[in-house]
Amino acid sequence: MSSYFSESFNNGVGALNHTWGNGIDTSVRGQVTVSGNSGIMENPWGSAAGHGYGTYSITLSMSGHAPGPAALLWPGNDKWPGPEYDLAEFIGGRPYGTMHFKGSDGNDVYGSIYYNGVDESKVHTYTLDWQPGRLTFSVDGKVYGGFSDNVGRDFDHGGINEVFSIMNRGGGTSITVYDLSYSPSGGGGGAVQAEVTTTGSSTANIDVLSADAVAQANADHGASQYEGLPGWMWPAEARWWDNG
Repeated sequence: MSSYFSESFNNGVGALNHTWGNGIDTSVRGQVTVSGNSGIMENPWGSAAGHGYGTYSITLSMSGHAPGPAALLWPGNDKWPGPEYDLAEFIGGRPYGTMHFKGSDGNDVYGSIYYNGVDESKVHTYTLDWQPGRLTFSVDGKVYGGFSDNVGRDFDHGGINEVFSIMNRGGGTSITVYDLSYSPSGGGGGAVQAEVTTTGSSTANIDVLSADAVAQANADHGASQYEGLPGWMWPAEARWWDNG
C-alpha cells in the first residue's frame, strides 16, 4: 500500500531523479526549473512504482504563455498509451488538466478540464484526487471538474500506479516546481462526473470534454488523424478548440 510522500527540492531534483535533457536548473534551493526538451520523474520501474489512490498536489508556475510545460502523473510501468493524468498543461491561452487512457484500438484517448481564470505564470497548487472510479481536478483548493468514466485502477486494485513527472518540450517555455506531495487514501464514495460542456459554453465556468466528446469533436472537425498527439503538435487549422 502506498505511503505519504513529499519532495521540496532542497537537494536538487530529489526523488525525481529519472531525468532527461540539459534544461534542468537546480541552482535555487527549494525549486527546480525545467526548460527545453527536458524532464524529471520518479523512477517508473514497474506497475507498483510510485503511488496509488490518493491526493496528488504540485505547486508550480509556468512561463512562456505557450504549449510546452507539463506537470503530470506518468504510468508506473512506463508504457504509453496508458493511464496518464496531467495536473497542469497549457494550450489555447489557458492552463488545463487531462486524463489519458488506452482505447480499445490501442490508441491514446483523453479528456480535458480547463482552468479558466487561472494565470499559469503565477504560483498555484494543482491537485488531483484519484479514487476508485473518480478523478477530481482542482487549483488552489477550487474544484474545476472531474471524470468518472475510464478511470484507471491503482496497483493494489489490479491496475497501475503513477509516478510524478515535470517536463517541458520546446524552446521559449519553462516550468518551475516548488514542492509536491502525495497523501494515500482508501477511496470510496460515489463517483461524480463533471458537467460536460463545449469550449466557450456560457453554461458553466469550467470546460470539460469527456473522452467520448473529444473523439466525436475530432471526427466532426476532420481532425481524427491527429488523435494521440499532444494538442500543441496539431496544425493550427486542426485545433478546433481554438478556432470555434
